[in-house]
Amino acid sequence: MEFPTGLYTLKQVCELLTLSRWTIYRMRKRGEFVVAVDLTSGRIGFPIPEVHAWKLKREEARGGPRRQRGLIRCRPVQPWKLNRDQARGGPRGRRGPVRGRTVPAG
Repeated sequence: MEFPTGLYTLKQVCELLTLSRWTIYRMRKRGEFVVAVDLTSGRIGFPIPEVHAWKLKREEARGGPRRQRGLIRCRPVQPWKLNRDQARGGPRGRRGPVRGRTVPAG
């Protein structure tokens, strides 16, 4: 697979790989990431083909590209959270609406 030539900035690499810049700094320090090119005294760039090759290598190591998972897996919603008449905070809160209390119109 051919990729365009050129350089990515650190910000572009962070967006592409969804990694923080500090994660990239740590990986560079350990020698686990692409070698950067100095653009100026305070700016670095990463060769585009090498970044994409690194990304493909990581995907292959974990078994291929990640699929979109769709819905987030979580615990089922408790029935008391669905009932608007109950107080918020769950079973430890009040047991429900207080009877006989009227809400001022307003």
